[in-house]
Amino acid sequence: MVAVIGFLLVLSILLPLAFIRRLWRLDEPTRLGWLLALAETAVLLCLIGLLNRWDIAGFWTRAALAALGVAAALVSLPRHRHRPWLSPDRGALAQSLVPTVASLFVFGMALAYVAWGMGARHDPRALEFPLSGGRFVVAQGGGIGVLNHHSDHPAQRHALDITAVGDAGFRAFGLLPGEPADYAIFGKTVVSPCAGEVIAAVDGLPDLSPPEADRDNPAGNHVIVACDGMRVELAHLRQGSVTAVVGARVAAGTPIGAVGNSGNSTEPHLHIHAVDAGSGKGVQLSFDGRIPARNAQFVR
Repeated sequence: MVAVIGFLLVLSILLPLAFIRRLWRLDEPTRLGWLLALAETAVLLCLIGLLNRWDIAGFWTRAALAALGVAAALVSLPRHRHRPWLSPDRGALAQSLVPTVASLFVFGMALAYVAWGMGARHDPRALEFPLSGGRFVVAQGGGIGVLNHHSDHPAQRHALDITAVGDAGFRAFGLLPGEPADYAIFGKTVVSPCAGEVIAAVDGLPDLSPPEADRDNPAGNHVIVACDGMRVELAHLRQGSVTAVVGARVAAGTPIGAVGNSGNSTEPHLHIHAVDAGSGKGVQLSFDGRIPARNAQFVR
């Protein structure tokens, strides 16, 4: 698993760097060729910027890639600003631009699909953000599988997995540390996202060492709050931290536990999802008027 995560992260950084280097050194005979290469690089950077797990790769890394992309554009612009828009040899020009146009089309369609998956609205319900005391990041969230591995589950279609990052912009130092306490999210306070009645509260399951998981108890230590016609579940809580009591009423923002690594969880995070009490189907959530998707940040 560590090897797979490492490969994907390296690819998501090296691929943009390769395009940035190409743009930096670009020497096209026409301004059209330069403009298409610039658009190709920009669209790729936007796509990777949305898709990658920057809580793992580092948010400063994303900022650095964006800055390098802007620098490459500025460096290559003077070489092309006075060149003709089109070459007299239209056939050769078209042939030379076909690969760039093709990749720009593919990247553009992928970017449009990802952007749709992040922003599509499905009657979202406003809740209070369920964590306090840190800078939190949505690791899994959105309406499509490449953004959210829960999306094909009817009840958890809009589920979220939330991590936290430290001052350096990483959720932990290392790809998959074995100690739960090494993760910035571990031990953060979990609060009720709505006013309602506690209908389930489980504690006592151990916090496991990543990537070990307890598949027999998927939610691990968890709390379910019934509110506004929904059942809102908050899962993978820390052993011994659950303060919610079944049958008690809680106000929005009331502490109910702490983030742990219990249940079917490969690393410390908070899982939250809501289902409609009548149909059992997943309900889309919003916080602060925003529909959370991958890499969305909330500071509390």
